[in-house]
Amino acid sequence: MPSNQRPLTGKTKYKKVGADSRVDLYGKVLFVFSLGFFLASVLFSLGSRSVTSNTSYSTATRKGSRCDPFEQPGFVQPPRSAQDIATWRNFDPSCQPSSLLSTLLTKLDPSRDASQPSNKRKPHSTTLAENELYSFLSNRTVLLIGDLVDRTLVKHFCTIVGHKAQAVDRNHPWGEALYNVPTKHIFPNTQSGTGYDGNAKPKIAESVALAHYCYLPEYDFLITSVYSYGADTSDFWHLQESYHPPSLYEHRISDLYFPYLKSLASKASTSPALPKPRQSVTPDLIFFNSGFWDLARWSQQDITNGNSAISDLTEERLLWWRSRMVDMLSATRKAWPASRIVWRDTHYPVASEASTVEWFLGQNDAQSRKNHPLFHTSRIAQINNARQATLSPHGDDVVKGKLSRSARMPKGVASAPIGSMTLGQDHHSIDPLNPGLNPTGAIFSEMMLWQLRAAVEGS
Repeated sequence: MPSNQRPLTGKTKYKKVGADSRVDLYGKVLFVFSLGFFLASVLFSLGSRSVTSNTSYSTATRKGSRCDPFEQPGFVQPPRSAQDIATWRNFDPSCQPSSLLSTLLTKLDPSRDASQPSNKRKPHSTTLAENELYSFLSNRTVLLIGDLVDRTLVKHFCTIVGHKAQAVDRNHPWGEALYNVPTKHIFPNTQSGTGYDGNAKPKIAESVALAHYCYLPEYDFLITSVYSYGADTSDFWHLQESYHPPSLYEHRISDLYFPYLKSLASKASTSPALPKPRQSVTPDLIFFNSGFWDLARWSQQDITNGNSAISDLTEERLLWWRSRMVDMLSATRKAWPASRIVWRDTHYPVASEASTVEWFLGQNDAQSRKNHPLFHTSRIAQINNARQATLSPHGDDVVKGKLSRSARMPKGVASAPIGSMTLGQDHHSIDPLNPGLNPTGAIFSEMMLWQLRAAVEGS
């Protein structure tokens, strides 16, 4: 019989490992390695999911700043009563909706005129402390640069908080600062070599309100709007009765906005009827928009050239507009490097026969009442998409300035997608162009307060 015992020593003989045994050993090693790799992959994926989910907001939280509920998908929460205001509600429960406006309204003096909406509104539950409101509202200044929509937004905020917006014309103590325009920046002196008569008398409209403001004395808070002709570089609107130079946005910064803000901070002209002088000539927050003047210019050009004013904008126009936005935002950043800049998109007004270029320009005579559409919804969507692509470029998309080819999109410009958020709310408009207090005015006011707090906190 075969034996495993050696004849002399009785010890076990050495057993040679066969091919089948080696395969079995290799299989066990491979199984253990695969199991370990699988478990490690599962643990890594679970860990990375908790870190990378909603990356932008998680990163903001780690940096100590708040998530932006207005950048998140959500819906318009309609007013709960005739005295209430609309709000924006996002879906992510980890990013709480802003309640700064409702908190502010509960803190305001309840003895004011009961006819004002703010005094009839039921307070919302909130834990925001009074000293936090003071920390980002007291002696702060918010500047809106745009068109008559920005004027309306200022008025809506004033109505909500129970005050009345004021116009700044030449007779206002601050008005003269808006009329000292250098001759070289007034048409036709801006168009030398283009065939215009260089000896023609420069034109300045004398009875135009060039700014509006709302003052909240309870917090010494001021929000004011000034206006531009959009991206225009050619004095396109110089024949209009309400034209007030300069046309070029970059010149308006130096010739109008700087002197105006300086007058706001001046102690030379103070009275009980005026807001307290600002502590600084630099606004804490700037809302920027360029939309309807650009749409009006394109529509007017199409009308003159016999083209359709409701066709889609060409790629050439969109690329030109994006480059000018880089010019204008770069000039804004250069002028106020310490201010938080927020780029507001263009809202969608009522698409009706009343929304004409003539109405926009204030041409109310019978001869001017023509069916020349100011905009088409597709054109607003196009410039809003071009705005978003300029704010967040992808791949090899690089936008250079038009007048300054070295200009690039400045860093740190925030987004205010109020147009996209209130899409479909045009039935609440107060006229063919301007949005209503609810929901757009109320949501903008909430967004403005949120952005102001972010500006003050440096987040």
